[in-house]
Amino acid sequence: MTTLTPRVHDVDGSRLVAYDLGATLATWELDGEPVVWLSERAVLDGSAPLRGGIPICFPWFAAGPDGQLSPSHGLVRTATWRPAEPVAEEVWAWELASADVAGSPGAEHLPGPFSLRYAVSLRPGAEGPARELQVALDVTDPAGTGLRAEVALHTYLAVDDATATRVLGLDGVEYLDKVDGVRHPQRGPVTLTGETDRVYDSGAEAGIVVDDGVRQLHLRPRGATQTVVWNPGADRCAEVADLADDAWRTFVCVETAATGHRSLVVPPGGTATVSCTFTVRPGASDVTP
Repeated sequence: MTTLTPRVHDVDGSRLVAYDLGATLATWELDGEPVVWLSERAVLDGSAPLRGGIPICFPWFAAGPDGQLSPSHGLVRTATWRPAEPVAEEVWAWELASADVAGSPGAEHLPGPFSLRYAVSLRPGAEGPARELQVALDVTDPAGTGLRAEVALHTYLAVDDATATRVLGLDGVEYLDKVDGVRHPQRGPVTLTGETDRVYDSGAEAGIVVDDGVRQLHLRPRGATQTVVWNPGADRCAEVADLADDAWRTFVCVETAATGHRSLVVPPGGTATVSCTFTVRPGASDVTP
């Protein structure tokens, strides 16, 4: 059995681990504490997507707009991406084109030719160097005909206790609850009281705060049209082979997304970018996006 070769970057208290499979940033630790979360049962032999980190969903999310596409979350998170030359503050960059997945299962559902570039950057934060993480996906239409596709940066964030965690910045936003199939308006912070699977109709460019009572994780999405909040809860978690039964308590997914009728629109011959910047702040009082 093969084992994926990790890319590791240590600097100024930040430790990043990534894999060429799916161009997946698997973990980000800051001063020894996890920020981007990886399951202890994640499959690391290339036979399955990683459970955790920041998988890239493209060109469809879940089973697609009509619920009939496979593999789940598209083709690119199980493809091996080509390393590209990093620029500026980028730690790593990768590239992938539609031709690279042409023979893969599900390729018949591709919306058209595409070219992707994905980069992971560390930036100086208010409290010192390498305190801020950014991930950015560039989607280019090489055919000049325009491209519409679903995309999500499926970010797993480590929290002290999911049941004590609040997600702020989505108050008043309408969302589709995929657990009960009904649309609701959000009232106050998002809390995790059981299985949570919500697609919010906001790219949240004003910012999102994930407050677990111990620290604040500040997110600044760009280029998205939606925000997905997901946690499997106890019962669903127990059914997922690559999650420990109690793993649901230690993470929440807050995803920068563009799906369904709010899919990403790339102009003919142009490029659209979806990104998110993450900053960690201690404490949990008076949190605001």
